[in-house]
Amino acid sequence: MKVVIFGADQLGVNFYFDIRATEEVIAFIDNDARKQGKEVFGIKIYPVNKLLEFDYGKIYIASCHDKEIQKQILEMGICLDKISFFPIQYYNITKISEKINEFDNICKKEKFDDAWKKIKAEYKTIKVYELRVDAIGEFITRFFMIMNTGSKEKILNIFIPDIGSTKRICNKFLIHLLGRKIHIVQDSDAAFWTYILKTHKEEVDVSEYKKYSLRSSYPAYQRNTNENRDLFYDAEINEGEAALRKMGIKKPFVCFSARSSVYNKRTIGSDYDYDFRNMRFDDYKLALQYLQHQNFTAVKMGRMESPTKEMGNYVDYAGLYADDFMDLYIASECEFMVANSTGIMFMASLFSKPVLVVNAVPVCFGYGGVQYTDRDIYIPKKYYDINRNRLLTLQEMMEVELECKIWGKRYQDKGISFIDNTPEEILSAVQEMYERVIGTWKDSVEDQRNYERYLQVYQEIEIKTTNNPEFWTGCAMPQRIAATYLRDNLYLL
Repeated sequence: MKVVIFGADQLGVNFYFDIRATEEVIAFIDNDARKQGKEVFGIKIYPVNKLLEFDYGKIYIASCHDKEIQKQILEMGICLDKISFFPIQYYNITKISEKINEFDNICKKEKFDDAWKKIKAEYKTIKVYELRVDAIGEFITRFFMIMNTGSKEKILNIFIPDIGSTKRICNKFLIHLLGRKIHIVQDSDAAFWTYILKTHKEEVDVSEYKKYSLRSSYPAYQRNTNENRDLFYDAEINEGEAALRKMGIKKPFVCFSARSSVYNKRTIGSDYDYDFRNMRFDDYKLALQYLQHQNFTAVKMGRMESPTKEMGNYVDYAGLYADDFMDLYIASECEFMVANSTGIMFMASLFSKPVLVVNAVPVCFGYGGVQYTDRDIYIPKKYYDINRNRLLTLQEMMEVELECKIWGKRYQDKGISFIDNTPEEILSAVQEMYERVIGTWKDSVEDQRNYERYLQVYQEIEIKTTNNPEFWTGCAMPQRIAATYLRDNLYLL
């Protein structure tokens, strides 16, 4: 059936992913004139009067202003039977209680009102926010944003887990772990907060509920401490160390991850349009051999991956042992992590562990709110422009990304193809990272000159991304490009 979605913001986008497999979305409608004429995933955004011209079977209203929009549509003479509402209770905090009808009796039994009076006596303001928990990269970066925003005294901040359009939770133990520093509503207190939001909603401040829904306006922060290592309890540390021994993960070790489409396809049925980020784990072979000579163990990270053939000194944790708790414990104990553009790298960032990003793409989007160290480096994929018959410079790569954002098909439509880093390029970057971590790396005069040229490009792009009106998911990559990579690819500058 042909349908129209009224609302071209996050709710509308999430709903689009929910229904695109079963419905044909022919248009987005939005009252915001700034959005009209633009596109969402190739589907144009129109003003409301276009509803009278389209042929469709249903209008889905995906907005917190649903009642006002319904009235607007009905006044245009459109039949009520054609109007449906996107179930926004996941997003509109004032409607959460509508999902749960059995809490009234529980609330009386648990004396929730008495507990609420104590909270009100201790805090001047209780603020409620949404917190995305459907993807590692989204969850951890928002945690960084929250921690760096700070909190005033006498204000209690409550975070409601939101699973977006994916209907999955990336890592359940991560909710418990980060809940030790910020108040994330969990099973143990879900009944209480549901009751409060239902019966005392006028006493709760939800005016900034969507404050952390985007990460465009939050910068990265550099940390060199072993921050957040104290999140684990002593018993968990003992459990983690025992599991490392059982799996044969000897210290020191390095984590490796190669993004594939497996996790998204097995959890939500598709990989969106992200497969242009993927790489082969086999391309780490030379790097694994190098670390073996340095007496470092390598650990393959990932989720829902099939066991892989042995390539030397590495433990196939992803294929044989993957577990929510150990994902995080391993990340907290590694010397550094090597990963391509995947949320797994943020698990290392959570504990201020250095990260080498290989096959980085995109390099201009998705890094808002990222915590990083001064030892982090990256090497990007090469961007080949079929129309110009040449590789793009770094500045050109970033300018293309401002148009294509994170959607692979847009690059394809513009004639851009991606060339993965070679095993030799990855080996050189891992050697450099190893030397930076152990403190023996020294930039040559040429390296320093190249880095200064890179900084000029980075700063120009940072200004462009910040001022881009369509910018919505982060900032330019804050790390430095590996010196070894720049030496061989000076065309980038």
